[in-house]
Amino acid sequence: MKRNVVIVAAVALAVVSAPGARATVPPRDCGMVTVKSKRFQIKADQITCRTAKTYSRRYLGHHTRPSGYRCSDSPKSTKLRFRCSKNVRVFFAIRR
Repeated sequence: MKRNVVIVAAVALAVVSAPGARATVPPRDCGMVTVKSKRFQIKADQITCRTAKTYSRRYLGHHTRPSGYRCSDSPKSTKLRFRCSKNVRVFFAIRR
């Protein structure tokens, strides 16, 4: 009887202490910005929309990337113009 209680307690502790799987959340739609008479939809993940839009305007207008971010331009044949990331923080622009 005592052994069963110990086993049940050990299993319950293992279930409670096991890390849960994180849900995958799509990037947040931050709205549209216009740069050099072209419209872009900005999307961001793990940063505020205000920051993402500021960084996007700067990158699209002057090709200046934010400090610490890695940015890559996409081919002209795709709607995606660029993507910048820093660890889990990501923002990108889609031509509309």
